[in-house]
Amino acid sequence: MYDVTTLGECLIDLVALAPTASLYDAPAFAPKPGGAPANVAVGVQRLGKKAALVGKVGADDFGLGLRRLLKQEGVSTQFLLTDPASCTTLALAALTSEGEARFTFAVGAHAQLSLAELNTAALAETRILHIGSVSLAHEPVRTTTLSALAAARRAGLICTYDVNWRPALWPDQAAGLAQARQPLGQVDICKMNLAELRMLTGHEEASEGLASLETVAALVVVTLGAKGCLFRLRGGIHAVAAPSVTALVDSIGAGDAFMAALLAFLPAHPSDLAVEEATFLLGRACQAAAISVTRRGAIPSLPYAHEIIL
Repeated sequence: MYDVTTLGECLIDLVALAPTASLYDAPAFAPKPGGAPANVAVGVQRLGKKAALVGKVGADDFGLGLRRLLKQEGVSTQFLLTDPASCTTLALAALTSEGEARFTFAVGAHAQLSLAELNTAALAETRILHIGSVSLAHEPVRTTTLSALAAARRAGLICTYDVNWRPALWPDQAAGLAQARQPLGQVDICKMNLAELRMLTGHEEASEGLASLETVAALVVVTLGAKGCLFRLRGGIHAVAAPSVTALVDSIGAGDAFMAALLAFLPAHPSDLAVEEATFLLGRACQAAAISVTRRGAIPSLPYAHEIIL
């Protein structure tokens, strides 16, 4: 039995070796393992819980390396398929001088996961199913993701969703936002950053946007970077402060570190959480994100359980 099963992209981040506002001007790139669902699975495993990943990689060196890494981290690859006809998906990332990431994608194997390939055991053997919007940008993985989410909800799993908006994947923003909204009617926890909240609601002010967001999720979380996060629980809006960070290296993977800690330490169904429990839980998630931004890369930056001291 797994504590968390994530479904979606397992890819290679090609990270520019020097800060730049344009990928074209990057002097060189370094390959790093990534993909939000893969990051969250590793993060959960490092925090002492059992995680599995449902997805697809290519038969190339990148796919082989990613599979090997996940196994080394203890993440189950039972449901990770290999597509001999597609390359492993690549995400090219450039960091600005402020440490913020810009992405573009060479979409490959992750998008080819079909509904016929979805192993029903992936949903029967887990407590939590976690997805993100990158899996909604292409077929057949979009249908697979939404079908898995519906099946998980029927089975009584805790269903969680990170909006994780990547503009490069959505040439038609309006159509993309319509797709990104689809899981909001089927999840128990929804997490997004402030820019994503503004896109989904049209409200500039975080509290107003959070109050207006239409979703069935019992717990809605908006991350605010160095300011921590806001959360909505049973209609109330509450704030959680983040630990101070003395040396920001990069923000790649910080949201996934946050999500991994939220899921790994989740003590009960989100609808049963008291405000005090949720505040403590999200304080730990903020601490995980704060640790992540002091290290380079996504998976390499994810903290271990002994580093979370709250």
